[in-house]
Amino acid sequence: MAVNIVIRTLLALFGIGILMLLFMPIIYTLAYDSGLWGEMPVNLLAARDNLYGVFLLVPLIGIGCVVLWAYMAATRKDTEEYA
Repeated sequence: MAVNIVIRTLLALFGIGILMLLFMPIIYTLAYDSGLWGEMPVNLLAARDNLYGVFLLVPLIGIGCVVLWAYMAATRKDTEEYA
């Protein structure tokens, strides 16, 4: 059972890493390399930077959820112990 949990945890963490490698260059290009940001007001630039910061937090939340799931799965009691 523990090997199964470790393998699933590693696959989930690997999947989060691959998704970050795929999507963060796209988000960065939309946020900073786009030519239309030159004429925008300061308020919209601040909102853009805050939104980019939130996208950086998404994988941290995903990693936290995976670690929490792995801990809960590893410390789970069998139903026969409650009988």
